[in-house]
Parts: sequence; structure tokens; C-alpha cells
Amino acid sequence: MIALTTPTGNIGSKVLRLLAKSTDQPIRVLARHPDKIPAPLRARVQVVEGSMEDPGALRRLLDQADALFWCQPDPAGADDYIGAYEALAQLGAEAIRSTGVARVVAVSATGEPGDVPAGPITGLHRMESILSRTDASVRFLRCGSFYENLLWQWEPITKEGFFTDPVSGDVPGPQVASADIARVAADWLRSANWDGRESIALVGPEDLTYDEMASMLSASLGKPVRFQASPPQAYVTALQSVGHSERAAQGLVDMFAYLTNHYRSPADADRSLTPTSFSDWLESQPWR
Repeated sequence: MIALTTPTGNIGSKVLRLLAKSTDQPIRVLARHPDKIPAPLRARVQVVEGSMEDPGALRRLLDQADALFWCQPDPAGADDYIGAYEALAQLGAEAIRSTGVARVVAVSATGEPGDVPAGPITGLHRMESILSRTDASVRFLRCGSFYENLLWQWEPITKEGFFTDPVSGDVPGPQVASADIARVAADWLRSANWDGRESIALVGPEDLTYDEMASMLSASLGKPVRFQASPPQAYVTALQSVGHSERAAQGLVDMFAYLTNHYRSPADADRSLTPTSFSDWLESQPWR
């Protein structure tokens, strides 16, 4: 039995579709809104209705499961932002222990921030530490920024010709397609021939600057698109206006500062695991 969290999420939905096509193993998913799972997939899987914050729902999800896909949503509204990451990871760890799940594939974030504040990267590395204290074998998928994050700014991109983040446009960073992450996750979930704990860097085929991404967007859309660096406080204010807590918004600013000032993509990262280029991803989108 393979158990999945976030089956309607950006990565989880792709993992579910891949597994439904490629394995005969039973699949069970945890969904707050099961009706958001396409009907053909619902017919293929067992559905536990509930949330990751519900210990009982987690235990029902993991009952007799051999493998778990664990993907923590960003707690954007939490006042104790890092604490929310830790609290959810603790619930997951307790369910893993009580049900004896053997293998876990967990979505994490690239980098080694240590004591440097890095927002969601810090939160996900706290998650790694907590899950590592279970008896399960774990593969932590340390992902770069998703290409799909641009879709959050699709209206200003298409209507006003710009997108923004609190970082300089000429700083290269890891960018990756969520479909590549999902494929790697599905491969590990299908296999029973592994143990121990390992972190796997999933950082895309090449690091990109936001200026480079703007140029590629311009070519794909056939209209000028530019990257515009946002002042950190303006970025925090903008995120608060759409429901982020102050600490969550500041956490994203901290993440960009860490990626700018401290991060370098691992030299030994196997980039063949995430081969989809940004140009290829753009070519696959519905506006083509």
C-alpha cells in the first residue's frame, strides 16, 4: 500500500496520476476535499477524508501502508511560522511510528541554512530532523524553486508585463519543474528496494536568474516581460494583503536573502533527475 498526502496539490496530484498508471499496488490518499480528485482517479484509489492536522486521519491513511508521500503545505497564515512546520511534522512522525510505515518520500527544500534564517527552507529542514527521528527509511527531496511559482503572478505578467520578488534579477538560483519532482517521488514510492536516509538535490537542469526567465517568458508570450525587484517591506505588505501572516511573509523574504547571499547549488547534484528546462516547460503550458 502506498499512501499519499496532498493528492490535489502541485506535486501530489502529479505523483497520484503517475502511480495510478504505473503500479498495481493499492493507493490510499488523504484529502480534505475528495471531490477535487478527478473521478477516474477517485475510482482507482482509497480516499481518507480529512486533513494532515488530524492525527486520526493520518493514522487511517497509514494503516497497513508500506510507503508514504509526505508533502507539507506552506503555513502561510500561521503566526508561529516555523513552529507550524514543526508541529505538522511531529504529527506525521507520530503517525509513522504508530503505524510502522517502512519508507517515506518527503518533499523538502534545497540548501543547508543552519542558523541563517531561511523561511520555508528552515521549516522544511526542521521537518527533516523530526522525520529522521522515526524508524522509517526516508528520501528527502530537496527541491529548488518551482517554475509553477510564476503562475501566482500570472495576471501582472500577462497584463502588465512584469513579475517581482525581493531579489536581484541577476542572481542565479535553482529552478525546477514540479513534474520532474513528481516523477522522482513516484519512482521511489514504487520501489521497496531501499532503506536508510538520504537527501536528494532536485535543482533543475541549470540555475537561472530572474532576468533570464523574463527573457524566456518574453519569447514564449510574444510580448515584453521584465523582472522587477521588490523592496522587502513592500513584498511583506503585499503578501499580508492576501492573507499571509507577517512572520510567513518575512520568512519568504528571509528565504530569498539566504538564496542570494549564502546558497550555491550542490556541485554533485544529479541534474539528469530534473531534465525539464524552463523553455520546455513554457512550451508545454496551455497558452501555447
